[in-house]
Amino acid sequence: MRTALVRVIRVYRFAYAGHPREIWALAVLTVINRMGTMVLPFLTIYLSTVLGYSLSDAGLLAGAFGFGALGGVYLAGRLSDRFGTSPVILGSLLASGVFFISLQYAEGFYGLFALIFCAGLFGEAYRPAVMTSVGSYVPPAQAGRSMALLRLAVSLGMSAAPAIGGFVAVALGYAWLFWIDGLTCIAAGLYFWAVSRRWGRRASKPEEEAGGTTNGLAPQRDPNYLRFLLATFLMGFGFIQWFQSVPVFIKTEWGFDERYIGTLMACSSLLIILVELPAIHAIEQAGRMRASILAGLALGGLSFLLFLLPKALVLCFLAMALWTLGGVFFLPFNNGLPLKMAPAARRGEYMAWYWMTWSLNGILGPVLGLAFVEQWGWGLFWVGLAGLAGASWWMNWGRDS
Repeated sequence: MRTALVRVIRVYRFAYAGHPREIWALAVLTVINRMGTMVLPFLTIYLSTVLGYSLSDAGLLAGAFGFGALGGVYLAGRLSDRFGTSPVILGSLLASGVFFISLQYAEGFYGLFALIFCAGLFGEAYRPAVMTSVGSYVPPAQAGRSMALLRLAVSLGMSAAPAIGGFVAVALGYAWLFWIDGLTCIAAGLYFWAVSRRWGRRASKPEEEAGGTTNGLAPQRDPNYLRFLLATFLMGFGFIQWFQSVPVFIKTEWGFDERYIGTLMACSSLLIILVELPAIHAIEQAGRMRASILAGLALGGLSFLLFLLPKALVLCFLAMALWTLGGVFFLPFNNGLPLKMAPAARRGEYMAWYWMTWSLNGILGPVLGLAFVEQWGWGLFWVGLAGLAGASWWMNWGRDS
């Protein structure tokens, strides 16, 4: 028993060791930022049940976040390559905090659309800038582990936030969610401003590392990279439904309110905290990255099929566990692939196209997903999502290394 415990401790110690101080600072920053993530998990519920919008209109409004994110991540990638990542990260956090706070005061369709769009524009610019920073401080071969650390930071910050957010929404009202989300974004920006001043200029601009050149294909001209983006899009369309359509289904069809939905999201985050970084470390050591991606896609696709079964709270938790483990095996390595595939001087641009793919899902996911449900029903929807995961699995299985 003692020997087994020592082995477990050793696995965790090796998994967390060796990260540069900048990566740890980005992880702390992410924890602070995600501790207040209380709006997006409940946005479609807020729009449809509090403000009274139809499912299709709620999907269109939630899709505005994706429209904003699409432009935000593109600009962030280009600006990161040009000016470095630090000013992009700082501007993203401060501005998104202001827009999340402002969102509570809008009720009309166009006002909501504009504010949600701006929240996505500035809020999601954070992602490619942070991920591009990883390429400046760790070699590509270790990118998966650093990505896993940042995803763990997301999960650590969100381990309690959705659960608390669910109770806050029920007991105090949704206005509190907007204040908490906005203020934590601003707090994260102030923390980053304080710590990044001590980093100096080391690896601040990718083009400096590459000798000021722009050698290599642009992402939109790299056929291998475009195939990778398509495979990512197919799985991402299903993955994002857990933040859009799945909460609506759990509440409106199975009758479990925001408290249960928040608890599900919190349990997902706790599961990631417990298993992801040691698992990714072991997979990298064994050189089984592609097998990990394929396993993750299979588990993610299977999670949707459980909603075809009769209503049961245990099925919600089982589906959540399958989806979470799918993300554990799939996302860190998938997130790290753009850094491996990109020329050094185009890291920001490649990462921008990667997050543009996710942003496109942010647009199409709620719009097409909820509109599909209104037309064809939930059952066919779950089968279709599992099919998209299967298509992504096939594309990744045949992808060049």
